Amino acid sequence: MRMRFSPKKLLLMTGLAAMALSFAACGKKEAKTASDASKSTVAESADSNLPKEPKSYGSVKLGKYEGVEITTHEVSVSDEEVESYIQNMLENSQNLTEVDRPAAEGDVLNIDYEGKKDGVAFDGGTAQGQNLELGSHSFIDGFEEGLIGATKGEKRTLNLTFPADYHAAELAGQSVTFDVTVNSVQEKTQPELTDEWVAKTTNNAQTTVDAYRAEIKSQLLAQKEKNERNQELTAGLDAVMNSSTFEVNDEAKAYEAAVQKERMNKQLSQYGLTLESYLQMTSMTQESYDQQMLEAGENVAKVKLMVDEIAKKEKLKLDDAAYKALEDSYGYSKDMLVSILGQEQVDLQARELQVANFILDKANKVQASETETSASAEAGAETAAAESGAESAAAEAGAESGAAEESTAQP
Repeated sequence: MRMRFSPKKLLLMTGLAAMALSFAACGKKEAKTASDASKSTVAESADSNLPKEPKSYGSVKLGKYEGVEITTHEVSVSDEEVESYIQNMLENSQNLTEVDRPAAEGDVLNIDYEGKKDGVAFDGGTAQGQNLELGSHSFIDGFEEGLIGATKGEKRTLNLTFPADYHAAELAGQSVTFDVTVNSVQEKTQPELTDEWVAKTTNNAQTTVDAYRAEIKSQLLAQKEKNERNQELTAGLDAVMNSSTFEVNDEAKAYEAAVQKERMNKQLSQYGLTLESYLQMTSMTQESYDQQMLEAGENVAKVKLMVDEIAKKEKLKLDDAAYKALEDSYGYSKDMLVSILGQEQVDLQARELQVANFILDKANKVQASETETSASAEAGAETAAAESGAESAAAEAGAESGAAEESTAQP
C-alpha cells in the first residue's frame, strides 16, 4: 500500500463516501427482495463483523406508484461543449520531449529516489524510473520544489519533514532525507488538433477533425440522454417513497447501517485510509458519522421493502431484459458484474432497476419549462465535471496501484 496520498486521491475518496451515502439515501443500487432476506449480502464474509440479518425488515404501505408525475428535460449538445471537450482531450494528451536544460515547474522528471530516516531506508520510500511532474503537488511539500533547476544525471539530497498529520504514523512529523537521481528532464507540449492527431487518438476510428467532432457530439448527447434517464428513474423512486408509509424494524436499520459501514471501511482501505483519517479529512465526528450511517441504513431498508412489494404486486421476474438493462447502465457484461460484485448484488441491483423502469414507464411525464431545463443542464454539467474528475482520480489510483508492485510507498 502506498504511503503517498495525492490531492486527487483525496478528492476521489470524498466522492466515494458521498456516493455511498447518496446511494443509501435514495436507494440507488441497493434494492433487495424479502425473499432474499435470509441470504448473506456481498459485504458478509467469513471474517465479517456484521450482525445477523433480520428475517423481516418491517412493512410498507405503498403509495401511488403508477402514474406518478415525472418532470423530463430536453437534452442537447452545443458546439461550445464539443470544443471544450476536445480542448480537454488535447490538454490531457501532452507530448513529452526530453530537453537538455535545468528543470522548471511543469516539466516531467524521470527519477530514482531513496528515502531514509535516521540514515536507514524506510519501507516504501524507494523507487526507480518514476515520472514526476514538478508543480503537481503529488509528493510531500519540498520534494518537487527541491528538484527545480536540476539537470539530467544530477544527484540531489533533499532534507524534508513529513506532515504532522501524515496518515502513516511512523513517518508523521518525522525528518527524513531523499537521495534523488534525475534520469531525464522532459518538457510537455500540447498537440494541435489535426487529422493526424485524430487518427492516432482514435486508432483510426475517425481520421478527420470533422468526423471526430461529429463523434464527440454523438457521444456527449448519448451520455446526457443516459444521465437524464437516470435522473428520471431516481425521481420515480423518490416519488413512490415519499407517498409510501414505512414501519422499519430497528434490527433492519442497525443491520443496514452496519453493511454501509463495512462497505465504507473496505473502500477506505483500498485507498490506504482508516476511518479515523477519513473522519478527520471530512471534519466529521464519530457520532455524526454513526448517525448518518444509521439514517442511510433506514433508507436502504425502506427501498428494499418498497421494491420488494412492487415486484411482488406486479409479479416482476428477473429475466434477460432486466439483466440487459443493468448491463447497459454499467457498461459491463453481466458476467463481468458478477465477477466484481457477486451474483446476489447483481440480482439486487437488477431488481431495483427493473422496478424503477416499471415506475418510469407508467409515469405521467411532464416536459420541463425552458428555465427548468436550463437549470437542469447546468446541474448536469457540474455532475459531468465531477464525474470526470473522479474518473481521472480513479485512473491515477489505478496506475499507481500497478506501479506499487515496484514501490510500496512514496513520499
